[in-house]
Amino acid sequence: MSDTSGSPVIPTPTFPRLADYARHWAERHPEREAAVMDDIRITYGELAARVADLSRALLANGVVHGDRVAMLTAPHPEFLVSMLATTDIGGVWLGLHPRYQLPELHHVVDEAKPKVVFAFDPIDDRDYGQELAALADTHPCIEKIVVLGEETDAARGYENFVASGSATDLPTLQRARSAAQSEDTAVIIFTSGTTGRPKGAMLSHHTLISGGCTQNDHWPSSHMRLLQNMPPNHIACLGMSTAQALVSGGTTVFVDRFEPRRMLDAIEREKITFFMHAPAIHQMLIDEPGFSERDLSSLEYWLWGGAPAPIALVERLRAHGVKVGTAFGMTELGAYVCFTDTDAGSDVLSETIGRPEDRYQLRLADANGSPAPPGRNGEIQARGDWLLNGYFNQPDATRAAYTPDGWFRTGDIAIERDDGNWTLVGRVKEMFKSGGFNVYPREVELAIESHPDVAMAAVIGIPDSRWHEVGYAFVQAAQHAKLDTASLDAWCRERIANYKIPKTFELTAMLPRLPIGKIDKQALKRELLHRTTESESCQRTRD
Repeated sequence: MSDTSGSPVIPTPTFPRLADYARHWAERHPEREAAVMDDIRITYGELAARVADLSRALLANGVVHGDRVAMLTAPHPEFLVSMLATTDIGGVWLGLHPRYQLPELHHVVDEAKPKVVFAFDPIDDRDYGQELAALADTHPCIEKIVVLGEETDAARGYENFVASGSATDLPTLQRARSAAQSEDTAVIIFTSGTTGRPKGAMLSHHTLISGGCTQNDHWPSSHMRLLQNMPPNHIACLGMSTAQALVSGGTTVFVDRFEPRRMLDAIEREKITFFMHAPAIHQMLIDEPGFSERDLSSLEYWLWGGAPAPIALVERLRAHGVKVGTAFGMTELGAYVCFTDTDAGSDVLSETIGRPEDRYQLRLADANGSPAPPGRNGEIQARGDWLLNGYFNQPDATRAAYTPDGWFRTGDIAIERDDGNWTLVGRVKEMFKSGGFNVYPREVELAIESHPDVAMAAVIGIPDSRWHEVGYAFVQAAQHAKLDTASLDAWCRERIANYKIPKTFELTAMLPRLPIGKIDKQALKRELLHRTTESESCQRTRD
């Protein structure tokens, strides 16, 4: 087998459980680094031993098949140990984001009901002691809180917890491992909640492993060294990067918080070969002062997902002479399912999500469930045993996510081009109607971002008394570029129908980001709502 660039693909071994890979590589290459963060360097031999020790401790403390274990953590090697140890004995792991506020923590814990909560305390100078105590007091499901920090009366220290595993003998550990099956739920990942309260998507060992193997076929490497800065409660960390590094016997290098300088330092120091992130993060890296003097010769791949990259950014990345590419996936799919060719043109890399992977059942369907022909909008839908196991404790939401004939609705709208690549035009719920016409924000954003002085754009629909809804565009200029709204309007009029042209263009120094680097459109909507409310309040005061 070979990838689209002709490079040899290294066959990936297949095992039923995620932790099987830690043991496999520990036997084959025990001294190879599995996880690195600054002075922390864990080999595969050490990783397998740590996973076994923590699995014993979880069993000794009453964790059984199907129990949930949560962890409050930034990107850190101990997340990998915790996740593998939990899932290896049939438990279900979930991450808690350090930026969560107490109401968000309450929601996730109330939904998932973890028996044990691991937590770093503090993280980035934020003390979680009172919040952890509040969770334990409110949710009786929590039997133990274990801190990777100073032990307290309410929280057990991590080392003491691990030491309790001496009460679990090897036959007990082996029985627990044997009971864990490939199709069992391994992790719960809570969706972003942009259309309601977050739901817990259940992903199996099989889902994450097959995704990692597929990605390894598309992006092969003799020894992957991946820079990991994604939050561990997100599919981009668990499924779309860490899983590939694990199944391929690669090294995951953690950077616990995003700072462009620290990321570039890590690429140089650790000889990173894979950089996978949202386009906004790539943009910030290449805009960092001194970027051109950095030694990035170790890089094999610049990769992005989660959002499209403007063509100017694509061409700047290509200038480094490494493989560039983008892919499409989402939480419920557990992996990337569409890929661009590694020798694709800049227009394909900027405007499309690539072609659907042959090993997955994917289709574009119209509102009636019929296949959408090339050039026509269709919802991306998926079917197969690699999909999520459902939403945790939400059977109604699970049923609603599927069509009557068993296809999962992604909510993403795309068009198949003549070359077979798919162009993402928006979300079903982001689409708005202007004068009776459907407008898909991503199509408009592509037109705006084709302007040479534009870095990125975000378009949302807002109410309008005449047209029902119109577009409102937030536009971030390219570095050192000068933009004006009149030129943007004229640019769009040459490229898209008049009903698609935003009524308002607003220039902004920086678009708001979600923790994984994607543009936060909900924040933009809240900002517009806040302005409208303030304006109405001022008007009432004048009246």
